Amino acid sequence: MNSPTVLKTLLRPEVRLAQYCTMQVGGPARWFAEPSSEEELSDLVEYARRENIPFRILGKGSNVIFSDAGYNGLVITLIHFEQNRILFDEGAMQVRASAGIYLYRLVLALRDRGFGGAEFLANIPGTLGGALVMNAGFSRFEGQKNEIADIVREVRVMNPDGSRETLVGEALQFSYRRSNLEERIVLEGTLQLWRRPAEEIQQEVRMNFEYRNGKQDLKHPSSGSVFKNPPAPWPSAGRLIEKLGLKGLRVGDAMVSEKHGNYFINAGRASCADMEALLEKVQKAVEAGAGVRLEPEVRFIRSENLLI
Repeated sequence: MNSPTVLKTLLRPEVRLAQYCTMQVGGPARWFAEPSSEEELSDLVEYARRENIPFRILGKGSNVIFSDAGYNGLVITLIHFEQNRILFDEGAMQVRASAGIYLYRLVLALRDRGFGGAEFLANIPGTLGGALVMNAGFSRFEGQKNEIADIVREVRVMNPDGSRETLVGEALQFSYRRSNLEERIVLEGTLQLWRRPAEEIQQEVRMNFEYRNGKQDLKHPSSGSVFKNPPAPWPSAGRLIEKLGLKGLRVGDAMVSEKHGNYFINAGRASCADMEALLEKVQKAVEAGAGVRLEPEVRFIRSENLLI
């Protein structure tokens, strides 16, 4: 495909995807685009559909690993998408924000207005759109789940055919690290929050960061938690991996963190193949040693995984 002059957004050829993913692994995208508005995004999606070009939507890339061969299509990142659109409804205690807003920035904006309830999102390295698609969550307390599904009021999306709709109530379906938004493009989300003093919000954010810094490996490129936690009565995925002595296990430059069993790190120049092989080794070891097969939370993306 030739870069068309009719598009409002520059199409860049052969862009290395590793630089747009927190694991810093992945080959080139055949084409890459960074829309800043809904009009530009719609233009790109319409063009890809019309030309039958596979495309993939990418947030901050904190939960995906692209193939070493890259992506033979168009990758559209939303990291610059409507970065200033955060709208507050003081009466209803709701906030409506663009899918491209970084979670940390959103929580700080909420803090400054005294909107509490989203503090657990501050230390998740992603965008609001990605958090909604994955039903992102975090808690520093064992057995407690804080998920974005708990505070979502509505989500506006673009469907694969280019139409828009707003999903509310039963139209939104969330489960553990999944949602029914995966085949749609999230444009914005509305969160239902509550009044809380800014000082308390800041303290909660700080305590969450201190916990994360103490427990998780943040010095090396990673995708955060690799596996979903298994259901009770099994302990967390990280504890299972640690109990089996798998911390430090390595395939090439892909390594299970010495600090946290459920973190895989890029210890140098890891490849996607390294990461996949390490994941399989850990899966097999945990299944043999603990009797449960861990389900990946991180997603490996190949050209056949299409959103079109």
